[in-house]
Amino acid sequence: MREAMGRYLDHLRGQGRSSNTLLAYHADLRQFSRILEAELGRPPHPADLTPDLLSPYVNWLARQSYRPATLARKTAAVRSFLEYLYAREHSIPEGLTAGLRAPAPPRQSPRVLTPSEVGLIIDLPARSGSPRGMRDAAILSLLYSTGLRAADAVRLRLPDVDLEAGVVKVPGSTRAAVSLGTAQEHLQRYLQHARQHLAAAPGEQGLFLNQRGTVMSRQGLWLVVKRWSRAAGLGEDVSPHSLRHSLAHHLLGQGKSKREVQQILGLSSPNAIRVQREGSAQ
Repeated sequence: MREAMGRYLDHLRGQGRSSNTLLAYHADLRQFSRILEAELGRPPHPADLTPDLLSPYVNWLARQSYRPATLARKTAAVRSFLEYLYAREHSIPEGLTAGLRAPAPPRQSPRVLTPSEVGLIIDLPARSGSPRGMRDAAILSLLYSTGLRAADAVRLRLPDVDLEAGVVKVPGSTRAAVSLGTAQEHLQRYLQHARQHLAAAPGEQGLFLNQRGTVMSRQGLWLVVKRWSRAAGLGEDVSPHSLRHSLAHHLLGQGKSKREVQQILGLSSPNAIRVQREGSAQ
């Protein structure tokens, strides 16, 4: 295998590949060879290469803490090597690269904010006193207090909110009306003092409006969260789902059961609740 790798790198060098690329591919292929050697108990040979032998390599990659770009580069290096062995040296069968794909990076939980961090990210826009600030405080407090998903929040219409009863009805959902909790005050302030300054037309029924006076998009809502998380010094890894995830974490910390949190958030199963340490990054 080592000799074949050397011929392959010479082939790349002849194609004018950069020295950095050659060094990276050399390291990746040596690593590939070591994993196969550990599996076989002896140095591998191109004739040993089979889908069954490639699987342990892919599984090994999946267990490492590589960044997605690194995983993609390593599998690309091995795939290119195998294509060379097939097309130039005819030493392996066709189609061996079919199962050689970069493993998906492990799914990570959204960041969990502490209660004080949540309070800060809501308080900053609330203190601004501008229509946009009052709107943003209403959005942020609603996402946290109700645990609504971003897609549900931007679909809300004026009739969905009952300030007197302190509840909101989730559009298109069979869930019972959700308590507004601490978001009630921010929503009331937004509706009484800010929304009319944003609306482009008197008949507009959307709850949260953008700068053009039309219904805010999901992307616009994400930008609201990002804007105020940066202003609060909380970094770039806070998302709308971080607020929902933080609510679940805090409710469990207050003694709520997973089943109760499932009902509050409208989850299909209590097993969907994944808890992590407060303040940890995504």
